[in-house]
Amino acid sequence: MNRIPTLDGWRGVAILMVLVHHVEVDFSGRYPWLMLGQHGVQIFFVLSGYLITSHLLAEEHINLRSFYVRRAFRILPAALTYLSVLVLLSAFMPFKVCGADIWGC
Repeated sequence: MNRIPTLDGWRGVAILMVLVHHVEVDFSGRYPWLMLGQHGVQIFFVLSGYLITSHLLAEEHINLRSFYVRRAFRILPAALTYLSVLVLLSAFMPFKVCGADIWGC
């Protein structure tokens, strides 16, 4: 499947919107017009939905089982690594992670 450069541009715009929102939060709400984070996240959702749907429709036969298995192998290693590092850091840092937090993550 070919890349669509315009979607990469929109992804960059969404990233900037979220970053600007996080910087604006540090300014204690003095610039309410910079509250762009929610819109950046919505752009990500739209892009993801479009790309996943177009990828599924490009297949000859839509197999949701193989789709979810591919997703799991793509997402779970990073998620489990993150949680492992978080648990390790909690052993040496002042914050503690309880079981409900891990399951929530």
